[in-house]
Amino acid sequence: MKKIINLLLFTAAIFMVSCGDEASIPQYYNLKIALNPEEALVGSKLSKLKLVATNDNGTSQEFTLSGDTTINLLQGQYTLVLSGKVTDEAAAYVSGNTETILFANTTSTINLSKIIKSPIIFKSIYTTGGQQGYILDQYFEIVNNSDEVQYLDGLILSAPAGGQTKENAWQANGYPDLYACGQGLVIAFPGSGKEHPLQPGQSIVLANDPINHSTGAKEGNHCPDLSKADWEIYIDKAKGEIDYPTPNVKVIFTNNTRIRAFGIGVNGRSYLIAKCPNGMTPEQFAADPKNIMTMPGTLSKTQYLMIPSKYVLDAVDIWNNKRTNNYGTFLPKDDAQGILASTANAGKCIRRKVTKIVDGRAYYQDTNNSANDFLNNQELTPGQTPTSVDQ
Repeated sequence: MKKIINLLLFTAAIFMVSCGDEASIPQYYNLKIALNPEEALVGSKLSKLKLVATNDNGTSQEFTLSGDTTINLLQGQYTLVLSGKVTDEAAAYVSGNTETILFANTTSTINLSKIIKSPIIFKSIYTTGGQQGYILDQYFEIVNNSDEVQYLDGLILSAPAGGQTKENAWQANGYPDLYACGQGLVIAFPGSGKEHPLQPGQSIVLANDPINHSTGAKEGNHCPDLSKADWEIYIDKAKGEIDYPTPNVKVIFTNNTRIRAFGIGVNGRSYLIAKCPNGMTPEQFAADPKNIMTMPGTLSKTQYLMIPSKYVLDAVDIWNNKRTNNYGTFLPKDDAQGILASTANAGKCIRRKVTKIVDGRAYYQDTNNSANDFLNNQELTPGQTPTSVDQ
């Protein structure tokens, strides 16, 4: 009998140890992710959705999503952070986060918010001239203001007329979200998608004529040396135009064959950078008759390529500095207020404010308000990185 009792006690002890070991083994559970977009995102197509799940030990896992989904995770407490892109809007992104405790199969809802931010923006714009009557020394500097590699491929630049004191014809006739190529010339960077990378913090200089204008203009000028520009705006149909040994952007639309330079704006103008949705090239966009308009409310037959607001990455309205009644070219979400133009023919540019410098890399202010984001009458420093923060 005693042997039987001891055997039973031994068996019970083994059973209890076994149960204890099983209870201590970490378990995996299913976590259903439910996305809840805010009203501004309802009906929008989302892409590049990335979920990062970080547990209370600091270990992170990354998942690619296409919508509501279920993932399998080790038990524990998690912080969930989701990011993504609004597919059809160039500067629109989504973001959301939540926390969840996972000790059984459960569902976690992530509320998604729409965020407007542009990885690629204008760093500086110089169109006011360095000598009266000399108009070929303009340049545009574009910077990657994000922490990820971006690509110039397919970026579109257009120069709506701007300089207005009241609604323009499109605004007055119900098209405030369409921006006409006011000067009649629209350009785009070549490439199939990833041929022209722009590293974080890196900028490029785009020049009408990539030469040393300080020696090309008359004595006493204030023109810049653009001989080291990265890209050239070569207009092959312009009389007397020279193709310099610098990579060319493409002219994808023009309605004035006499134009010799892109974006002339001695007393102010507006400028934008845009990007078509994936699968559409700038050339296809420009060739689509649905994107062409004549000026509404007039009998004019001149055609304009219209850039929709949702394609805009960055917009800068430069206002006439001699007026007090300037009227905005863009929707407030693209540019809430213009920056006054620099002094004409003085060799000065507008430059975006520097908010911080980290390991020699400058970060630039971008609140979609040019009056707040830019400084006018700045020295011409094409291709140079600022070394101090703007107060």
